[in-house]
Amino acid sequence: MFVPKVVYENAPFYWIILGVLLIVTGTYYGKEGDMVFFFAGIGGGAIACVWGLVVFGRRLSQKSRQPCSTYDEYLHQTCELNLKENPIHQQAANDSTEQRDAQA
Repeated sequence: MFVPKVVYENAPFYWIILGVLLIVTGTYYGKEGDMVFFFAGIGGGAIACVWGLVVFGRRLSQKSRQPCSTYDEYLHQTCELNLKENPIHQQAANDSTEQRDAQA
């Protein structure tokens, strides 16, 4: 299923807006009449807001997890250090090779 990039990137904000609208609607109709609307609106709105924040947080963490190409990038905390994929020192590469050979 094709979803336009603009819609996909802004989806967490749509969830948060939906959650706020549910909270406002539930509060309004809950005061006017049945408390079921109050609890359903508040509960559904809270769940939608939390889901929007979770999706936003996951996307943010995925964007920042790039493998480091140099040790200086790692020191500036702009990427994730992965010594198994990109060893910084030749000794680290030799150690991992020896461990793989020993396990086989």
